Amino acid sequence: MAIESLFGVNADLASFILRVTVGSLFMIHGYPKLGSQREAGRGFMKSTGMPANMIVFAGVVELFGGLALILGLLTPIVALLSALWMLSTTWFASSKLKKKYVGGYELDITLLLAALAIAILGAGTYSLDRLLGW
Repeated sequence: MAIESLFGVNADLASFILRVTVGSLFMIHGYPKLGSQREAGRGFMKSTGMPANMIVFAGVVELFGGLALILGLLTPIVALLSALWMLSTTWFASSKLKKKYVGGYELDITLLLAALAIAILGAGTYSLDRLLGW
């Protein structure tokens, strides 16, 4: 018995679940970069040769991008930008920090692919985009 026969196929619900999951992960990782971990993050970025204020930029991108994904606001644009952000963090982790996939940048790759899936699926019915006529 196929899963479709049990639950049906609902791309709108799938998009909503994916948006909330990915958006909340971005927010959870972005918020500390703007608050409690900002100074430690600046020191870390500086030690790797990156601009110290990059940590604030990362926090803003992740916190507000995550919120936009959860709300379904400008979803295709935000999802594509989120995927590009994760591509840059993957590059940073693998080339600058010399991290391995496992225990290094597996979450970055997962979020990159999930953000691409959201960009392809679109916001769906349960979104502000739908209310705004996008």
